[in-house]
Amino acid sequence: MRKVQLSAIGRNMLLLVVAGIYLIPFYIAVINTFKPEPAIIGRPLGIPIGRLTLDNLIRNLNAPNFNVLRAYGFTLLTVVITLTLVILTASPLAYVLSRFRRGFYKTAHYLLLAGMMIPIQVIMIPIIQILKSVGMMLSFQGLILVYIAWYMPFATFVMTGYIGTISKQLDESAMIDGASLVTVFFRIILPLMTPIVVSVIIFVTLWTWNDFITPLIILGSGTFYTVTTGIYRAIGHYTQKWDDVFAILFYAIVPMIVFFLWLQKHFISGLTAGSLKG
Repeated sequence: MRKVQLSAIGRNMLLLVVAGIYLIPFYIAVINTFKPEPAIIGRPLGIPIGRLTLDNLIRNLNAPNFNVLRAYGFTLLTVVITLTLVILTASPLAYVLSRFRRGFYKTAHYLLLAGMMIPIQVIMIPIIQILKSVGMMLSFQGLILVYIAWYMPFATFVMTGYIGTISKQLDESAMIDGASLVTVFFRIILPLMTPIVVSVIIFVTLWTWNDFITPLIILGSGTFYTVTTGIYRAIGHYTQKWDDVFAILFYAIVPMIVFFLWLQKHFISGLTAGSLKG
């Protein structure tokens, strides 16, 4: 019993150390957001009691080349449209691939898995050429199209595994009562997929919000910009105003932290639901 307790204590200590390592950059970014620049340079890890200020956040609410509300709005619009189209296309596809596992459907499943193994940087040049040929380069529609194509394999893969844990007897019982395949999916299967759909929402939202390369290349230096590309515009290569840098970074990371904490319970249940169902 004592060995088990010591093992548990050692494991917990290791987890605390790892968590601390990951939290150090977050701590530095947050605490320096509320400090004047001399305090940031002098004591970047210190907490200046009585000298915390909101001036950095207020001053950078509309920084040059980076309007926070505009970046939030455009990024949120991108996330919502991407999520909606990914879920509407991936969920019925996952249902079909889960229920029909032979012939063409099996091949399609393997092709989707192959799509998850290729980094987007490797195929960026072909993507640009395709978007140019259809007139969607440097456009919002082109960005959405790339995101849908990129996230669909992942969403389909995890949804297929989850639907496989749902008994086929539900489908058969509904079909005996006269329900079509479409009715079975939307009336029975889809409501049972809430945990895995929430997990997909969290992953896709975090990936889309934090993505930098894709919007930078596809949107270019036009009028619209996401949070990450807006930060790139505002900070630039030679910015030395650390109070402005940390304030802009704070605006970028806080929404995703709040979002993750809000859906954390659903995220964990979505990842474990497949293992708990028999």
